[in-house]
Amino acid sequence: MKTLKKALPVAAALVWALLLLPFFLGAEAAHPATDDFTFAVYTHPTWVQTGSILHVLKDALSYTLRTWRDWQGTVTGVLIMTLNPAVFSLEHYGVHAVALLGLILLGTGVFLRHFLQKRLNLPWRAAFLALSAAQLLFLPDIVEGVYWFNGAWFYMGAQAVALMTLALGDSLSERPVRGAGTILAFALCWALLFALGMDNYITAMMTAAALLMLALWRAAAHERAAAVRTAMMLLPIGVGLLISVIAPGNSVRMAADGAHESGLGYLLASIGWTLRDAVKYTLRFMLKTPLLALLLLALPAASRRMNERGETGEGLPRIGFTLLGGYLMLCAMIIPHMYSSGYAGSGRVINMYHSYVLLFAPVVCMMALARVRPEKRAALAAGRGKIACFALAAAALAVCLCGGQLRNYEKLVSDQLDGTQDAYIAQFQREYALCEAAGAADDVVLPAWTVQTVTGKPTACEDAAFWTNEAMAQYFGVKSVRVE
Repeated sequence: MKTLKKALPVAAALVWALLLLPFFLGAEAAHPATDDFTFAVYTHPTWVQTGSILHVLKDALSYTLRTWRDWQGTVTGVLIMTLNPAVFSLEHYGVHAVALLGLILLGTGVFLRHFLQKRLNLPWRAAFLALSAAQLLFLPDIVEGVYWFNGAWFYMGAQAVALMTLALGDSLSERPVRGAGTILAFALCWALLFALGMDNYITAMMTAAALLMLALWRAAAHERAAAVRTAMMLLPIGVGLLISVIAPGNSVRMAADGAHESGLGYLLASIGWTLRDAVKYTLRFMLKTPLLALLLLALPAASRRMNERGETGEGLPRIGFTLLGGYLMLCAMIIPHMYSSGYAGSGRVINMYHSYVLLFAPVVCMMALARVRPEKRAALAAGRGKIACFALAAAALAVCLCGGQLRNYEKLVSDQLDGTQDAYIAQFQREYALCEAAGAADDVVLPAWTVQTVTGKPTACEDAAFWTNEAMAQYFGVKSVRVE
């Protein structure tokens, strides 16, 4: 029995690694497309001519400020986009996907370790293996969540940094601001929060809403000094968010999108649509991923552990407040895109809601469970309650597997096994070779793609004057690019 207990964690880690391996193997099939070229045309020539990181960074900053004035206010995100891998190397573009996957897993691990183990005194390793696997395997849009740099780093990368920043900020809130090490840690936290405020609005709103909830959590525990320190962290992210919101370019972009309307009526409608979609996405990601099944499986063990240590829920918000807070944080994420564009978002934005529900719901659930009376937790931990939890978990898992969102992952794996991914790589490499062989006065005609995977987006279309084709032509230094 002891040998089995020791072997189970190792076996679980091996299964986890095997499930995630295809994501890393898919990195070689990642390639630049659309906005990668749009932003790279401002910094790639500088890199080719000078080979100087400092010169590239100077041009990136200059373009970022122009974009703040002329198109959108997300300063941090635009700066990162102008430094995308296509600026430096087409051949090694896929390395970014490996780095991003590592960052996502690190952010998930840091977040769960802090809030489950440190704040709620619950095991976190099993939760990390299960939730990080579910987060990636059931990702709604793998291309825009992992492999396409500009979409993936702007959203999933920022969210991973936000998760670690929240864990750091919550940990620092317990310390007086004394000593060089603590002061430096606070400075780093505030700098990250300021940068996150100027990144995408979804991450900025999630982080700000989470900080507010953490401050209220501290206040509920009568930890006034920690509550004040946490509330003070709203200042840097608030300033960053304000800089993004007041950008003159925002009005230009919203006018170009054509969906935004002014007036109180549209604002109220946006709030209503947000409240509706927050319910929809919560239910979707509870049922179309293994999340509900995992939560039901965890209830008996978590209840037993809480009763063994005499958990009373003292210092935690009431159950209703906890559940409402989790729901309103998702609303805070949805409202920026809803108000500016009239809908909740494309695949890369839906990925954010997916990750939020999968990672925050377990914390919210365990906080609520800690407020449940010990006798009710005892009923969940043994006998009929335990059987009911397991039966409902089996039913939830069946619903997930029958109607879930595993198709993208299944295609990722099958493409690697049947040679489709290799054919896809040869396809875009041929395309780049044609562009690189052409001259400045040449009109490049590219063969139509016959293979598509979940690791990349189409690079060009039939219209040479379309903006994606024009950006690609500028990047390669040719007159025009189009698909035959």
